[in-house]
Amino acid sequence: MYTYRDRVSYSRIDKNGLLGVSHVVDAMQDCCLFHSEDVGHSALDLLKKNRAWLVSSWHVVFKRRPKMGERFAVHTWPYQFRSIFGSRNFLMETDEHEVLAYADSQWFYFDSLTGQPAPVDREEKDAYPTEPAYEMEYKPRKVSCPADLTLVQKVDVCQNYLDTNNHVNNGQYIRLAVNVLPPDYEVGELRAEFRRAAKMGDTMHIHTARTSEHYYAVFTDAAGTPYFLSEFTECK
Repeated sequence: MYTYRDRVSYSRIDKNGLLGVSHVVDAMQDCCLFHSEDVGHSALDLLKKNRAWLVSSWHVVFKRRPKMGERFAVHTWPYQFRSIFGSRNFLMETDEHEVLAYADSQWFYFDSLTGQPAPVDREEKDAYPTEPAYEMEYKPRKVSCPADLTLVQKVDVCQNYLDTNNHVNNGQYIRLAVNVLPPDYEVGELRAEFRRAAKMGDTMHIHTARTSEHYYAVFTDAAGTPYFLSEFTECK
């Protein structure tokens, strides 16, 4: 298990003074990347051999979002490697071990020269010893959305959305999806599926739908081919 500690800063809070939904996911992603840095397999090191880990899906359960100034820890560990895929859990908790959020995530190993997924090499697996999976409900990686979606916004991909892979970073999709939720919608659970990487110059068409149980935000190109699908469940 890898751990890093943080504190809720003003730049990351919402109007209620709580760590924003997308920033919870950012903190988990940061923990994962710090883990990679500290075992000598950083994202920038992987780029030198034309490799990258790209996220395929997130499933995040929010118990309580920490408030401004509150200290918290994020833990992460991989629990499985299979062919091109790696599976990783996350746990966010207070210093008193109150669980704030937990997550499952699926990643795939990517060859930037061929533009295709690649089998995870032995050196990469050996850098991350696996541990037992977190005790949670494991839902399907794919998000099934209603067919009757409503176009609510178009967003042009600009430079500040990109990461070192020259794709829109997964946290940016989630931030934009949160922005189209109804006012005062308190997220209890998030499932996100990443289908296709949006790049500089692309225009993302953001569509929404609501059912009795979930709220959906789906990003597509002009032809309707998905980049990103998300399903939000409100706190009960």
